Amino acid sequence: MSWPGPSSNPNTANPNTANSDRGSATVLSLGAVMFCLLLAIVGLALTEFASTRARVSAAADLAALAAAGRPWAGDGCHVAAEVAKANDARLRRCRIDGVDAEVAVDGQARGILAQVARAAGKHPPLIVVNARAGQRESAA
Repeated sequence: MSWPGPSSNPNTANPNTANSDRGSATVLSLGAVMFCLLLAIVGLALTEFASTRARVSAAADLAALAAAGRPWAGDGCHVAAEVAKANDARLRRCRIDGVDAEVAVDGQARGILAQVARAAGKHPPLIVVNARAGQRESAA
């Protein structure tokens, strides 16, 4: 019976390379998990941005409709400002020309975008939307 010598086992042939790959799957898995976590955070931030954009856009549309709906009263821009404020936005600009109204409304991002900005000592992103309401131009 012969006993295998130390050189017959490939894992112990060179003690410097015996376990050089040991734990590399753990590091690779951890890197993959961190990458997925980063993608999830970016996706969440983009979703919050789109949600804020939709909220501010709806506020601008409603403010423009409110302003255009009161051309005879002379307080269309005041009503538009109230409508924007009720929708968590702010009226930046309002112009009424007859029964046509053009408004610009802004709103700040909320959620993780706002928290990251505040943590960095900055203001949350401000989203500005323009809207118009009134009578269509006649084709004649």
